[in-house]
Amino acid sequence: MAAEGPVRVPFVRPALPAAEEIQPHLEAICRSGRLTKGPYLERLEAAAAAHLGVRHAIGVSSCTTGLMLVYQALAELKVTGCRAAAKVDCATATVLSGGDGAGGEVVMPSFTFLAAPAAVVWNGLRPVFVDVDPASTNARPEAVAAAITPRTVAISACHNFGNPCDVAGLRQVATKHGLPLVIDAAHGFGALQAERPLGGGATAQVFSLSPTKLLVAGEGGIVATDCDCLATLIRVGREYGNDGSYNAQFSGCNGRMPEMCAATAWLGLGRLEEVAAHRRMVAAAYTAALDGIAGIGFVAVGPGDVSSHKDFSITIDPDRFGATRDDLRRALAGRGIETRTYYDPPCHRQVAFRRFHDGRADLPVTDSLSARSLSLPIGPHVDAAVIGEVCGMIAACQRRD
Repeated sequence: MAAEGPVRVPFVRPALPAAEEIQPHLEAICRSGRLTKGPYLERLEAAAAAHLGVRHAIGVSSCTTGLMLVYQALAELKVTGCRAAAKVDCATATVLSGGDGAGGEVVMPSFTFLAAPAAVVWNGLRPVFVDVDPASTNARPEAVAAAITPRTVAISACHNFGNPCDVAGLRQVATKHGLPLVIDAAHGFGALQAERPLGGGATAQVFSLSPTKLLVAGEGGIVATDCDCLATLIRVGREYGNDGSYNAQFSGCNGRMPEMCAATAWLGLGRLEEVAAHRRMVAAAYTAALDGIAGIGFVAVGPGDVSSHKDFSITIDPDRFGATRDDLRRALAGRGIETRTYYDPPCHRQVAFRRFHDGRADLPVTDSLSARSLSLPIGPHVDAAVIGEVCGMIAACQRRD
């Protein structure tokens, strides 16, 4: 296989507003002197809540911070109670340990980005990893239900690669056991379920606005929830736990989103459908070109669901394809085509988290996906020429040209 060369086709290029579109807003921010907690954050939060169809969309510094704050807020609600319980679907039946090291468990997939278990561990909780469905790559409600024990305090799931997970099924499991459902929706902007944007149906869904996503802030995240009390605590938590009295109510963090990031995302929200449509076109073209190649597999999207295609991931069966995933990746790199291997290693085998999985059941689907998945370039820079070159290289690699 060819050696790696300089990158000609990057894995992703952020879908940003045009410089001339954002410049007046950046100038307005600089003139105002309000670099955080300003009008652009308010505009973004209002627009995001309307788009996602939820009562609250809270801007934070990252998706990871948002996940951390959600678990912390749920623990605080265990102590303080929730005034919204009679009005909305509130998940305060949880018995979260509140970061005291008592070892409450959160059931979650291992085939996901490391931020999800990191947020759990940061809160003094233990991730319990479950296997995923080989077709959708998402956690199955049945597998989640089987892993619940008296020590379980929450359920976590993910819209992997932007492919909507079974929110309704997971919600049924969560409701049956009186547990909060926290969804890592980092890949979720641009995805649809039952013809509606993702965001509702869980205790909280937490979105990312980092450069690889369809909606970009630079860095940032959105916590979507219908629970008034949870939203209040997350807003206080992102201010170090300071409710404005300068008397911290709990130990929060600096989770604020800068105004320049908020302005970038606010402008981007207006063209989200354009960005999503391009990704759907790229995904369809990749699928059409690769569908006849033996050993290539695709992520299965459920009936009525629309993936955001944050990533376009394929699997390589080395016996049928004639080469391994890593062989193919090196061949593409030799032509300057950048790819990613999500998620290798999976979370249950990473140094930070494997101690939580020792002695537990094997996760064969996760291990197989980790070894075989390859995400191809996607984003506004991927056109018909790039698609043709990438797919031609894959076909040539199988033929061992």
